[in-house]
Amino acid sequence: MMMMTKGTGTLLLLLLLLLHTPSNPSVHAFTSSNNNHCKQSCHPTNLRNIHTPNAFLTASSSTQLHMMNKKKSKSKSSKPSKSTNKGFAGALRDIQMQRFEYTGTIRPGKQSPKRTVPTNAGITFPDYSADGIPKATPPLLPWLIDVKSEEEIVKMRAAGRAAREVLDVAGKMVQVGVTTDEIDAKVHAETLKRGAYPSPLNYHGFPKSCCTSVNEIICHGIPDDRKLEEGDIINIDITVYLDGYHGDCSEMFVVGECDEDAKELLQVTYDCW
Repeated sequence: MMMMTKGTGTLLLLLLLLLHTPSNPSVHAFTSSNNNHCKQSCHPTNLRNIHTPNAFLTASSSTQLHMMNKKKSKSKSSKPSKSTNKGFAGALRDIQMQRFEYTGTIRPGKQSPKRTVPTNAGITFPDYSADGIPKATPPLLPWLIDVKSEEEIVKMRAAGRAAREVLDVAGKMVQVGVTTDEIDAKVHAETLKRGAYPSPLNYHGFPKSCCTSVNEIICHGIPDDRKLEEGDIINIDITVYLDGYHGDCSEMFVVGECDEDAKELLQVTYDCW
């Protein structure tokens, strides 16, 4: 039996520690800080010349060691928020958009800035033009009918005529490749040309001067940068505010040739009207 003295035992222990300690300090730092990722495959004796944790090549072996090459995830602070600078209303809209169940292929497009109406053009503004809140209230009882004077009826007819004229201009723009925002721009200009205010503009915050409802959009669609496509059907809803009265009308238009279902829908709605 080999007898081991105290001095011999201490020397042997120091020798074992020296042999076990890796010669490259960067390897030691890596294996200690990333022990959960490479307990077995990344043993220090298999790694040489490692300067960063992302460099994984063996100098003494033809075997290449790999970590999971995941792309660095962006921190939460660098990821832009959908509702940046929109406040509570913007955040609520984002939630609604994420959960909204679409019935077809139409999706909201990009909107241009809200158009303005000059204040020095002699145009009468509705009471909601500034803050979006209508001030006029309907009669408390539905059977109370407001009898108009002859002068008021003349003004109502003028507003209705102006709306129909603007609608005719908008309808002529319906063709493949035209955006609904371009139609809105034309409606805005034609409405101002007639000395009227585009009624939808800022009504309860509505951002445009007319409503364009394409395909499965039932009504009050917001004009945007989507281009009209062959086979689309579109409703253009025009309302103008002229001399204190709103003139309101809308019509369906077809982009090129539509399918039989769309034709039947158009015919039935016209017949019902």
